[in-house]
This record gives sequence, C-alpha cells and structure tokens, in this order.
Amino acid sequence: MTRLGEAIRPMVAGLIARAGAPMILRRAGVPSYDPATGEVTETPVDVALTGVLEEVETGHADGVIRRGDRLVTVAAQNLQIDPGPGDDLIVGGDTHRVVSVTATYAGDRPAVFRLHVRR
Repeated sequence: MTRLGEAIRPMVAGLIARAGAPMILRRAGVPSYDPATGEVTETPVDVALTGVLEEVETGHADGVIRRGDRLVTVAAQNLQIDPGPGDDLIVGGDTHRVVSVTATYAGDRPAVFRLHVRR
C-alpha cells in the first residue's frame, strides 16, 4: 500500500465514525443439518459498523433505483467482512437488503464501500 493510501484509510474511517450512525451488517450463515431432528438451521453473522445514510433520487440515470432506495457509505478499515449483494443492513431497527456494492480504493485496498440498499 502507498503512503497516501495508508494515510487516507484511517482519515476516512474517522470521518465516517463522526458523521455516521450505528448499523449492523448481517450475512446469512452456513446452513447445518441436524440428522436427529431433520432440521436445517442457519446462524447469521452480524458485524457492527458505522455508516452514512443517503436518500437517492428515483430518476437515477441507470434506472435501477427505486423509490425508498438508499446509499450507505461505510469505511472499509477494520471491517471483519466485506459487504456484498444479498447481505442485510439493519439501520435503526429497519432491515435493508444490499443490492450492490462499489468500492473506492486507496492504493491497493478499499478505503470506502458504497452500498445500494433497498427495504
């Protein structure tokens, strides 16, 4: 990683921590089968993070934005897992599904993830 990248990642994380709100990123766990009961159980993986939530205009150029969609910016530094489509994002008790994720890199590692989420 470049020296500039090393400086930018913590700076971005600090700004998002100050301006953001607490959220939980939830990823479906690995299903396990219990032969004694015949049930399949799945324990989700929850990761606490801080993100900045934005409303999105429905007239977005690529036509994939729906009314009520939001963009969430989270710092990549110190994340235990990278967010991906299909994950859930819990914000203030409301659950949003991650539709897509884009990353902004500082050097060779992501500094910020932008999540397009939908209720």
